[in-house]
Amino acid sequence: MKKPLTSVLIPVLALPAYAAEQGDTLSAIRSFLPPAGKAVAEPPAPAPTPAPIPAADIPEPQSPALEAQVNHSADVERPADVSPDAHAEAYKTFKERLDEQVKHNLDDYCPAISMVLSATNDEFATLAWMEKAAEEGNLAAMTYVADARLRSIQHNKEQAPEVKEAYAMLCKAAEAGFDAAVVHRYSCQRAGIGTPRNEADADKKLMEACKRGGFLPRYIWLQASGRLGQYGDAERPEVKAEAARGNHYVLHAIALLNATTKERIAGLQAAAIKGNPDALYALSAICSKVKPKQSYELLQQAIKRHHAESMWTLGGALCELNSPNPLLKEAGIVPDDKTGRHLIRLAAMLNSPSANFWLGNAYYSGDYGIRQDYERAYRHFAQGAGRAHAPCGAAQGYMLLRGLGTEVDTKRGVLLIRGAANAGYPYAVVLLAYAQYKGLGMPADADKALTTLQEAAAMGYPEAYIYMAYITAKGAPNVPANAERADKYVRMAALDLGDKARELYDELNKDDEWEPHP
Repeated sequence: MKKPLTSVLIPVLALPAYAAEQGDTLSAIRSFLPPAGKAVAEPPAPAPTPAPIPAADIPEPQSPALEAQVNHSADVERPADVSPDAHAEAYKTFKERLDEQVKHNLDDYCPAISMVLSATNDEFATLAWMEKAAEEGNLAAMTYVADARLRSIQHNKEQAPEVKEAYAMLCKAAEAGFDAAVVHRYSCQRAGIGTPRNEADADKKLMEACKRGGFLPRYIWLQASGRLGQYGDAERPEVKAEAARGNHYVLHAIALLNATTKERIAGLQAAAIKGNPDALYALSAICSKVKPKQSYELLQQAIKRHHAESMWTLGGALCELNSPNPLLKEAGIVPDDKTGRHLIRLAAMLNSPSANFWLGNAYYSGDYGIRQDYERAYRHFAQGAGRAHAPCGAAQGYMLLRGLGTEVDTKRGVLLIRGAANAGYPYAVVLLAYAQYKGLGMPADADKALTTLQEAAAMGYPEAYIYMAYITAKGAPNVPANAERADKYVRMAALDLGDKARELYDELNKDDEWEPHP
């Protein structure tokens, strides 16, 4: 099949896609915000709508205005040479924005990276530009390059020469006082990546950075030391003191630890007023179904704070030209695929795995005005998988199974798909069944594939019954053909999918082979 049985979901304004369909807004919020210590208990009641936050109460970012960074112009062809040397004037501005980032000690690469996109229209050009700036001694670029290299390491390669070199670059930026590098170095020391594991020295260096007063190191220290990880920690003197300083990272973490919905929303508002983009995004999600205009305003505020997931969320909604979300109309938003694609590309360059997944699918299928390109699809899926995004991991694994946009590697492909399945992504279970059925990376076994598909259906993926019907109708060496049972599976799918179940089954049978979509 050329199309997936379920299309790529677009969120309702700020409500993240594959959590939103469960209907629980706060569960959706927890799925895309980083964990803060122990899991937050289920809310006792539906979330009330937060009171509007006046835009004047939210501090302006300490970086150039977004309007000067994001060019929402029509798509243009990528130049043949996207290197920084081929774009001298743009690189000069890029470097100036990195210097401004270092001056304010911000973990915010949007001003610089948006210049790369404007100059090259290439989501994958950033690393080369950062490497040049790193060679010239920019601390933010050194941190970016080191982090990119460390994220790409494979298991059991933690002490490889190239990993040690990346860690040394990180240390140089950290010793110069760049807070983002301090945090990355701390993680490497604790995990033993590029350096022998040394938790005591990691803690000591983090404490030294905390003395400089930066919000990010102090927030990391509170969490790492167990002072900010469960309900009630907001009353600790050191946590209260940091909250009183206006540390928006701490305020956001406190919000997620609150026991009731009302307290959680009040905490998110407190963090949002201090400019925390995750809090703005979360509040936008809460408002999305009941106050679309307020949701959109909050989302825009998060975008002005350079929040990548907000860019992807709005961008994805803007690209739905044929079936626009009714909430867009209610909020006064006109679909605009050019702006949408630009926002999604920028979000991917700012390390949004959701944007990577959207773009990977668009490049794979040639949808949304994007030319089909399996190699770029694979690279987007690989980037998202590097950030533990289960859908991207499953998609990368599938492309490895078939050698699409990359060389065939069935062993690694199955490993990635299993990892995504173990993370609870039901479509990865379907792809695992596909590998079992086709004998990719393992002996072909249709009966085992049917059992695996049953697991996917039990996880809430009714389309799995369509694949079960397909296998059962065709038969296999260890599965006798059985048209009556196949029809039963289609009817089981119809319990959730209605008439669409028969349409999907008929479409699948038009193809000679079962070839799923990433």
